[in-house]
Amino acid sequence: MSIKYSSYSMIKRLLALVVLIAFFACIIVFRLFYIQILGGYSFVEKGLTQWLRDLPLIATRGTITDRNGVVLASSYTTYDVYVRPADVDDQEGVASLLSTVLNLDYGKVLEKVQNSGYSEIKIETDVEKSTVQQILNNYKYGIFFTSDTVRNYTYDEMLCQILGFVGSDNSGQTGLEAFYNTYLAGQNGVSLVEADLKGQTLPDSLTYYEDAINGLNLTLTIDFRLQNAVEEILSNAMASTGAKSVSCLVTNPKTGEILSVCTLPSYNLNEVPREDSSLLNSLSRASTIVDTFEPGSTFKAIVCAIALEEGVTTIHDYFYCAGYRIINGVKINCARRSGHGSQSLVNGLKNSCNCVFMTLIERIGVEKFYEYLKKMGFTDGFGIDFPGETAAVLMPLSTVTAPDLARMGFGQTIAISALQMVVGFGAVINGGYVYRPYFLKEMSTETGQIVYTSPVTTITKIFSEETSSAMRNMLFTVVDSGGGKYAKLEGYKIGGKTGTAQKYENGAIAQGKYIASFIGFAPYDDPEYVVYVVVDEPQGAYYGGVVAAPVAKSIFEKIFDIFETESTESESNQGEAIELPTFIGMTITEAGALCASLGLQYLVQGDGDYVTAQIAGPGSEVHKNDIVLLIFD
Repeated sequence: MSIKYSSYSMIKRLLALVVLIAFFACIIVFRLFYIQILGGYSFVEKGLTQWLRDLPLIATRGTITDRNGVVLASSYTTYDVYVRPADVDDQEGVASLLSTVLNLDYGKVLEKVQNSGYSEIKIETDVEKSTVQQILNNYKYGIFFTSDTVRNYTYDEMLCQILGFVGSDNSGQTGLEAFYNTYLAGQNGVSLVEADLKGQTLPDSLTYYEDAINGLNLTLTIDFRLQNAVEEILSNAMASTGAKSVSCLVTNPKTGEILSVCTLPSYNLNEVPREDSSLLNSLSRASTIVDTFEPGSTFKAIVCAIALEEGVTTIHDYFYCAGYRIINGVKINCARRSGHGSQSLVNGLKNSCNCVFMTLIERIGVEKFYEYLKKMGFTDGFGIDFPGETAAVLMPLSTVTAPDLARMGFGQTIAISALQMVVGFGAVINGGYVYRPYFLKEMSTETGQIVYTSPVTTITKIFSEETSSAMRNMLFTVVDSGGGKYAKLEGYKIGGKTGTAQKYENGAIAQGKYIASFIGFAPYDDPEYVVYVVVDEPQGAYYGGVVAAPVAKSIFEKIFDIFETESTESESNQGEAIELPTFIGMTITEAGALCASLGLQYLVQGDGDYVTAQIAGPGSEVHKNDIVLLIFD
């Protein structure tokens, strides 16, 4: 019995041993499988990091040009100088060469060269090619170079809010540099060299290169010639009006292309004020796209088009203006406190009568009005190729009262961006089409191969051609003989609308602070250009027709010159010149009667009893239907 038991026990032990050996064998096999197959790449990568030393090869950032190839932003190559201490066989010689050529302290350079605790040590950055060549002419073993790029903006402040700038890592931080960063940046490469554990380059080692892929070039819809002219005109306007800021947008209403955009004050893209974040944020904001404001009477063009499209009015409709309307117990004034009396829709737009547009929007109704705003993209945005596009600021539909809606009729109690005003106005006069606005015309490689062309995108058709044609006719009369007369340019037919809006601070009217604006289009019968000028807080005169319209006129003049637009015979007849008399010291009744006898129109500024100043001044040459600004202080 004992022998059988002993044999059985031995078999169990052997079996356990076999199982244990098999178990460990499986672990070893699995481990080998993991090392060779599953984790092979990671171990190879770890091995490479131990015996390969790498230096980056920076991709060249793409160039940005205007539509005609004028370079707006580009990159140039600089070099970083390194030393591999383990490879240096003449430490004093290397330190002497580098300190002399790079104008560095010899002792500090020698200290880096002798520091064997690092495989590579950076000696200097942003070294020019000519300086690198001096080092190469006296080259000593152990010195290495890597390339980098520096961004340069050809025209300093031009388009600063739109182009944006890059960070220290050459990555786009704002504007188009940020929006198209992936395409502009390209892909960096790397240079690898074999080295031992001490970081010393191995004899007869091979150097491996993974070439950098340079970024794509962007061609914008911007026209440099026009942009340069607009910035100069706005600079003069800001100086003459004492305004807080001045902005302008010029677009093609047939395509949505942005031809020019500018906001002043601006800043130098080559000297970005990074140390003052508050100032930088203020100056770098593309306010025409990312900020909203109450547009005032320019918005009447959109309201009028909606009313015509909905059939709640016609160009033969008549309205009465007593100088105010009382809506649900709230008195809302017209700009002309004495009233316009009985007038047609055409004259209501020409006179910019608030009472007419309170009536029109009342007929449209808040639901239908909000529906149009949504269709035009005001509530959801257009999807412009630019970061931070804002939506219109609207009261919740359920909270809109009758007085609120009435004020929306003349561009108050609603806040939109300049971009939204331009796109909406473009639909009013281009046949009814809402186009997506855009900056990018095309993208191309460094060899010039075009890889992408931006399409013209129609968001919706919102107005009929009949409505659009009627609006073009009425807006032409505004410039030809109405409040926009100072935008009139002899020999060319321009249509447009003026705007003057009070500003609000902390929910209350900011006394003495206004936004003056003018939006216009040309040519009258086949619009190719929309120009929107916004003057924020002008000092002295603040009416859009007096402050902003002349600025738009100067811009239209440049447009016609640059794009060689042929002039047309003006249909208006100015008649004989009138030498303007003085109105100073007159009451509003006396001044108004004199203007009427001369066939002149007038605008009133201030609440005084007597005229204290006038624009144009006494003795100026004017014509019938010209506008005189009378100031009562």
